Amino acid sequence: MKLTTIALLGSFASSTLAARGFSFVPRNASKPDVGQQVLDKAMTAAGVPYAWGGGSCDGPSKDQPPYQYGDVGYDCSGLVCWAVCQVTGRDLFTEGLRVTSDMYCASEKKLGYKKYPYEERKPGDAIFFGGECDCGDSSSIHHVGLMIDSGDRMWNAPNDRVNQVQENSISKFGETPCPSVIRFT
Repeated sequence: MKLTTIALLGSFASSTLAARGFSFVPRNASKPDVGQQVLDKAMTAAGVPYAWGGGSCDGPSKDQPPYQYGDVGYDCSGLVCWAVCQVTGRDLFTEGLRVTSDMYCASEKKLGYKKYPYEERKPGDAIFFGGECDCGDSSSIHHVGLMIDSGDRMWNAPNDRVNQVQENSISKFGETPCPSVIRFT
């Protein structure tokens, strides 16, 4: 009798709270890690146009010189920085980490995030491309995306030829990934 009464009261309380906009989350329910949340946020930009230099903490923005076509959207690093800002509140744009090579070559201390070998990648990690991935040559590292899984899929704003935020195959991207990924934690 007591168990039935408690169960009914618990059920009544849960439905009353739910009707008022509250939700019940079990104590042992796990929240997705920050990297997965960053990826999930970036994926909400599916189909948004590519715009060179586009993106801010507020969302897509107009393309910048030298490639001004009048598009409003994201470039590769703008997409990643926007998603990080939305999830963590951290503004990589104003911290000097907006440019792909600056992000990749920054120390872990400046980043505030750890770097891991590419082989240890997982969903939400930032993956970089750029020939030799030479931090001494700022034009070397020129693309960033987010790992969708620990395999061959990434989410990114590829370029103005593709012209939209989308999923791509890493092996078909045409370049070898840089040796490290950045994990947002």
